[in-house]
Amino acid sequence: MSAQPVHDPRYDPRGILQALPEKWRPVFLAQYHEAWEAAREPGEYHRLPELLNLWWLNSIAFADPAYDQRAEDAARGVGEFVALDEAVPDWQERLARVRRTSRPDPLSRQRRSSADLDLRGGVG
Repeated sequence: MSAQPVHDPRYDPRGILQALPEKWRPVFLAQYHEAWEAAREPGEYHRLPELLNLWWLNSIAFADPAYDQRAEDAARGVGEFVALDEAVPDWQERLARVRRTSRPDPLSRQRRSSADLDLRGGVG
């Protein structure tokens, strides 16, 4: 039997921070602190592991030396793309299901918008 890691790397903020390129670290830390504060509320505990998992995936993407060029190309609409409905055929059904089962959170739209802005190039 082989030894298993003690901690899941997807939920290790220190490991994520170390794996991120320098320019993304302040963005991660700001969002991490925001999620940490939100998680103090009983119904918001899920925000922290969701954010950590997202940034773990980001750290993998950002490790690709071609990431910046590909992101720039995507922002300009250059290159080949697959439509979301083609990549995830049941996307509309999934989205509708989440909308039916989620309770409204007046701040979630604002948080999502600021997170999207940061990840689309809010740092230079």
